[in-house]
Amino acid sequence: MKPSEDRILITGATGFLGSWIISVLIDQGVPVIATDITDNHHRLRELRPELPEGLVDLRICDVTDSGAVENLIAETRPTGIIHLAALQIPVCREKPAAGATVNIVGHINIFEMARKYGIRRIIYTSSIAAKPRGPDNAPSNLYGVFKKTDEEIARIYWQDHDLPSLGLRPYIIYGVGRDDGETSAITRAIQAAALGESYKIPFATRSCFQYVGDVARVIAKAVQSDWEGALLSDITERVDSIDDVLAAIHAVVPGAKVTRADNERVSPAAGFDTGTLQKVIGDWQETPLREGVRETVKLYQEITEIQSA
Repeated sequence: MKPSEDRILITGATGFLGSWIISVLIDQGVPVIATDITDNHHRLRELRPELPEGLVDLRICDVTDSGAVENLIAETRPTGIIHLAALQIPVCREKPAAGATVNIVGHINIFEMARKYGIRRIIYTSSIAAKPRGPDNAPSNLYGVFKKTDEEIARIYWQDHDLPSLGLRPYIIYGVGRDDGETSAITRAIQAAALGESYKIPFATRSCFQYVGDVARVIAKAVQSDWEGALLSDITERVDSIDDVLAAIHAVVPGAKVTRADNERVSPAAGFDTGTLQKVIGDWQETPLREGVRETVKLYQEITEIQSA
């Protein structure tokens, strides 16, 4: 494999999506600087018990500390940044000041240091939560408000500083390692089925359910691409229901003891557009819902066997 000329900085790297993106990038031979406020990479260790030597530089950095962010970027000089560090819906609800500090101030710190050090490939995760919904035609929680603010910050950095960025709006991502946030219930249901346990998804909805392997590959490809502007895109246009998810689980694990509650969760179910992302990376193949569930069940079972050996 030809050595990559890229060197990618990932914030929030101990998280679910960060761990999967690291795995994808190192498979491609791309060096990664993986940073977070903790060095607990248990999710990555589940996916990759052994890391290839010289490809992953594990660091600790708080994105709310502008000095620490600058020192890290000045030292490592990444060619691209994947900014994932964020507090999820429950924490933003319970600790709004902390949510605003991490999700907004941390976002500004990344953009400001990218501007200062000439880094022109910034991928950041916004969220479908930023999309308007319901009778107020607005984000329904503080997390969504913070993510919408991040999109506007990216727009201003392009307007004022010609700094390109790509904001991606994933919604319900499922797969091994998704163990926090309200919509982790989908992954918990799949895990329960894989392990022969009972679980009730606490809501019903229609939404985008995306296999984490797909999202990780899309982001890994995007951060190695070039574009102009403060772009914003969905990652899928496919909408399913919780009943579709349950049908997929029961098809993969007949007799699975997994159900759902009747509580309806209001979610955007239309108006998704991946055209902007396609212009950056071209077409990509989405994993069908049943196959994504099958892959997740298989991986949970393999991990359980290894841990119990």
